[in-house]
Order: sequence, then structure tokens, then C-alpha cells
Amino acid sequence: MRVAGFGEIMLRLSTDKGIRILNSNDFKVNYGGGEANVLISLSKLGMDTRFITMVSNDDIGDAIIGYLNSKRVDTTFISRSNKRTGIYFLEVGSGNRPSKVIYDRADSAFSNMKVEDLDIELALDGVDVFHFSGITLALSEEIRTLTMKILKHCKKNNIMVSYDSNYRAKLWSLEEASKATLEILPYIDILSAGILDAENILNMSCKYKDKYDKLNYYYSEIINTYPNIKHIFSSIRENISVSVNTLQCNYYSKNRLYPSKIYTIDDIVDRVGGGDALTAGILYGILKEKAPEYIAEFATSASVLKHSIQGDANLVSVDEVESLMNNGVGKISR
Repeated sequence: MRVAGFGEIMLRLSTDKGIRILNSNDFKVNYGGGEANVLISLSKLGMDTRFITMVSNDDIGDAIIGYLNSKRVDTTFISRSNKRTGIYFLEVGSGNRPSKVIYDRADSAFSNMKVEDLDIELALDGVDVFHFSGITLALSEEIRTLTMKILKHCKKNNIMVSYDSNYRAKLWSLEEASKATLEILPYIDILSAGILDAENILNMSCKYKDKYDKLNYYYSEIINTYPNIKHIFSSIRENISVSVNTLQCNYYSKNRLYPSKIYTIDDIVDRVGGGDALTAGILYGILKEKAPEYIAEFATSASVLKHSIQGDANLVSVDEVESLMNNGVGKISR
């Protein structure tokens, strides 16, 4: 099975823990972006992946392609541009001070990508699942136009489509997100969306107070409205501190909600990419035709492990995820 992702990958510059951008003299260099993170995670889980994007025609673009190749992601359909590669700065939080992201991605190579820059039929040849996010839709009108053409091709050629709502207030308004989301939902098969997405982007409401009752109601209503959607999922996170969280995945399929166990994550190394690791776990379980209970637990365990890894991408194997699922925190592997 091959999964293709479409989105922007950026240069990531992050501070050390306890250091603010205001007094940082150096930054750790990495690369990240939602779709790229999902693909890298899936590659590590043994799946074929392909990234469709555009990067700068300079050393930074070369470094990004080298990074993706080193993670076994097919880079054949990465275009080059004289525009810049986007950057994001991560100020790593600690204790009760949350992490902070500053974007520097305006007028980037990817945000200027147009329909004529991509041979859609060739790029999606042999692809079983196409994955993208709300972050991608937020970047420009040109990207939204190109995305719609890709979605129509997927529908025509029976390619499953996975969409992560992934709203970022720094990139666009709720009104813009709502309009774009309602336009693409008829093309989606696998949806990542939580309670806030249902209420603030899809403009839904209900009488229920309990979070599980809300999820059951919203997910049932979404599927009734969009019967093309077969799988919906989201996570519930409690922030005890920046370094200690709890995490649970809720996966909805065939009119039933499957909540995972609630995991406590101690001593978080890097929270960025945790949601992408969860998405990769869901896609892995669906493509491997696993039972719904397995899918929920596998996705949560994958995300939990990501919190122990520096950088955006989750670099864990199926065996490592299943070990946490089945045995909890184990002894040193010798």
C-alpha cells in the first residue's frame, strides 16, 4: 500500500528547553510539516510513501530532499522553485510555560505552487491513500485550487482520501476554515476532527455535556451528512504541565466509538508531531485492516512514543508500538 501526502515541509529552528527566543544564541535545526511527519512515520512502520510538494532551489531545498530520502520517503514529485522555503521557530516550553511557534512562511515556494506545476495523474499513480491537512488549505488560494483538482482525481480513481482538520489560528480565520472544509468534505474517506472542529468549523452543536456523548453525536451526524466518510478520529489530551500530559484516541467506525486507554506521558521531550504520529497510526491500522480496538490503541501508543523523540517525526517501529500497547513500559531491550 502506498500513501501520498501533499503539504509544506519547513525548516524548523528550535530553542533548547528552558531557553527563550529572546535570549537564545543558537537553534537546533530540523525539518517538519504535518504531511511529511505522517509519511515519515508510515515509512518507519513499513509502508511505501510519497511526498508531493515544492521546495526552494537552493541548499535548504537539497537538505530537505536528503532528509526525506534518508527516511525512505519517495521524493520524485518534489518540485523546485526560486521562492524561499518556509521556516518555523519553536520556543520549547517547560513546566507551566507552554511552547510557542512563530511562522516565517509567507510567499514560500509551496504556497505559490500552481496546478500547472504538478502532473496529478502521474504523481498519484499507484497511490492507495492521499493525505493532506487544513494547514495546507490555509496557505493560499492557489493551493486550494490545486487540492480540489487532486481530490476530484482521487474520487474518480477510487483513491482513499485522509484529511486532518488541524486548524491553526495563526494561518487563517475560522470562517475561512469552515468554508474550505465544507467544500472538501464530500471527497473525504478518513477524517481527523475533534469536538472543537465540529463546533467551530462545522458549526455543529448538541445538548450533551459528556465528551464521549458529544463525539458519538457529532461523528454520527457527520457521517449521516457525508456518507463517503467511513472513519473519524481525534485525541483527547489533558495538560497537567508542559512536561506531563495524558492522551487518549477516540476512533469512530461503523456507527461505534472506540476509545483507547488513557496514557500518561511523563517527561515530554518534544510534543510537536504527536498528532501526526496518531494519524499515521490510524492510517496504518486501516490499511492493514486491523480491528477497531487495535487501531485506537496502536495510534495512541504511537503518539505516546513520539513524545519521547526530538524533532517533528516519529521514528518508531511496529514492534515498538505493539510492545507499549501490550506490555506497557518495559525493561531495557538488550
